[in-house]
Amino acid sequence: MPDRPHILLATLGGQPQVVTFTLDLLLKNFPISHVIVLHPKATTEKLQRSLKQLQAEFVDDYYQAAGRVIHFRSHILRMDGDPIDDIVDDQHADATLETIHQLIVDLKRQGHHIHLSITGGRRLMSLLAISVAALNFDRHDHIWHIHTPETTVAQVKNGARMHVAEEAGVKLIRGPFITLGAYITPGNTSFKTAEQEQQDLLDQQERQRCQRVIEMATPAQLKILKAFARGLRTQQVANELTLSEPTIHSHKTILLQHCRNAWNIPVAEPLDYHFIYQKFGSYFGSDD
Repeated sequence: MPDRPHILLATLGGQPQVVTFTLDLLLKNFPISHVIVLHPKATTEKLQRSLKQLQAEFVDDYYQAAGRVIHFRSHILRMDGDPIDDIVDDQHADATLETIHQLIVDLKRQGHHIHLSITGGRRLMSLLAISVAALNFDRHDHIWHIHTPETTVAQVKNGARMHVAEEAGVKLIRGPFITLGAYITPGNTSFKTAEQEQQDLLDQQERQRCQRVIEMATPAQLKILKAFARGLRTQQVANELTLSEPTIHSHKTILLQHCRNAWNIPVAEPLDYHFIYQKFGSYFGSDD
């Protein structure tokens, strides 16, 4: 079975060199075959120049710096089918989110491993792209930021140099993120709908884990569980149920072990009554 293609998806502003710097570093470890740059409509001279400089790097889809075929294209942010000049309000932010979501969903369906570069362009565009990545990425995908030393920034600004030697100190920083389960979006589902569906699924899984603990608890332990779920501390629980604190501690230890099993939490990770309050507070509260 052939390896899945790797694609660099980069947010773009007026600094085109961040794309080529990122690509040059990624090529040392990943077989990048496509580059897509995300940007608003090129109405400013700075963005127009940035795009032209990048296009010159990929003449006929041939990346001259690496001497290999790499397909290049730009992807414009849109709202109701029309290009967006800038992200100026909530409506533009929602449209940007949706544009990025549909693009990433399409790329994942095509089997790409995605390398998201968030250094270029509007900061909000990068933040929105990270939100989409958290919903759609799996363990084979990555988010990258590029660090360029100040001395090098002055030399390369505005694409004055599109490539630098290793001595320039440019480095890739892997951006940590938590995926929501590599959600597979059906049809042309919007980001907000996909996000809500995934959250509903996560909520359902949490309730199932809570139910597992409840089914293993004795009637006495269930009373203690509900008391901790209301935010009471050990002494308060003891006073309310007219039991000794050692008895409460004993039952709490058993309940936390049930929780550890239900949530598959390593033994080395500490648990206390705060965990019960966090997980079961809303569970019992929703039954009121």
